[in-house]
Amino acid sequence: MNRFPARTLSVTLILVLAAGAAAAQETTGPKTTLKELVISALDTHERVEVADSEIRRAQADKKLARSAIMPRFDVNGAYTFYGKEVAIELSPGESFVIQPSQDWSWSADLRQTLFYGLRPWRAKNIAKLNYDIAQLDRQTVINNLTLEVAAAFLSTRAAEDGVEVRRVALEEIEKQLHVAERRYEVGEATIADVARWRAEVAGAKQAYVVALGDATFARKSLGRLTGAEEIGTLEQLGPVPIPAGDSETLIATAYEDRLEMKTLANQLEAAGLWVKLEKGAWLPELDASAQYFQQKAAFPSQGWASLVFRLKVPIYDGGVTAANVAKAKEDVRQVELLDQTLRRTIADQVDSASIGYQAADAALDAARERSNAAREAYRQVERAFRVGEASSVDLLDATTEATDAETTHIIARAQREFQAISLRHAIGRFPLPDLDYADFDARTEE
Repeated sequence: MNRFPARTLSVTLILVLAAGAAAAQETTGPKTTLKELVISALDTHERVEVADSEIRRAQADKKLARSAIMPRFDVNGAYTFYGKEVAIELSPGESFVIQPSQDWSWSADLRQTLFYGLRPWRAKNIAKLNYDIAQLDRQTVINNLTLEVAAAFLSTRAAEDGVEVRRVALEEIEKQLHVAERRYEVGEATIADVARWRAEVAGAKQAYVVALGDATFARKSLGRLTGAEEIGTLEQLGPVPIPAGDSETLIATAYEDRLEMKTLANQLEAAGLWVKLEKGAWLPELDASAQYFQQKAAFPSQGWASLVFRLKVPIYDGGVTAANVAKAKEDVRQVELLDQTLRRTIADQVDSASIGYQAADAALDAARERSNAAREAYRQVERAFRVGEASSVDLLDATTEATDAETTHIIARAQREFQAISLRHAIGRFPLPDLDYADFDARTEE
């Protein structure tokens, strides 16, 4: 009969492992949700700020393109010093100055482009499309950053849950070592049993230190990514809803909703307009200018007004326009080819995310069953050990298996939720269903 049974130790270990170590995190400290960290990242990350800067640049380009079709108005003045005065004598006693020693003049000039091969209007429309592209790119950055934060959040949460499992396992194995040493003292265990438990304690300490380091690094990295000054206890992420439908339905949805497809449509339209813009160099150019001029000299007049129309008809430019048009057409072709590449990439991403979710869901079920089986096996081995029907090696193996099974369960749960978020991202939906990105956009643009 064992004088120092392991029953009390086993009950503690099983209860903690059954809770997945997560409950220990949920009971203390302020909570931090994934949603809060995503919002913090969207408010502070430089990638979002760069995307905002690109929008402002595109807005400036719109104004610049619009200015090309607006009139120009200038006021010019000059004051000139000559070496000597020049005058013309028409008859004795009658002369007038055509170049005073000090002359001044000023003019008011108004110019307006009437027709320039439609190029300013094409450029204005292209600038509008580029502005829309910049806005779509910003939303793409937001979605990608959300996915990255979610991955870091779930990894950190799993790492910290794993630390708790390793900590409890280490404490229980140390107690088992103490029991083995006491049993050895009374002759109920061998020195080999004690040595095995000591080796297991050393291994458990190493695993705990490694897990603690991984969790610490993951938390610090999450803080740097999100720009959060303080991160409390990471709240458990509930099941993320996934879109319904088979693979073909999800791919079709992605073709309709992915921001990259909408961006590509704008790029294709802009490339087509650029071809027309380059062709405009073959068309005539017409502009008008009006001027009012005054000067000190009386020759030929001290002031006049004029209206000028200028017409330019291109005849031959050495092939410059033809070359530019050819290059623009190739840009269109490249965008069309990019459409094929993008569709293939999106289809692969959707299939990968869908299959990944199914695999992660199945892995979570398997990990849950393994965890339950490992706990039950631990109970059975512990009972057999107490009555002498199992060795300390059997109990050690059962303890290790229970710890590993719970760690695998924690990782599988995090992986399943990440795959659900990835699937939503792959088909063009917002990665987090409970985050209103429209509110963030409005807050940014104000």
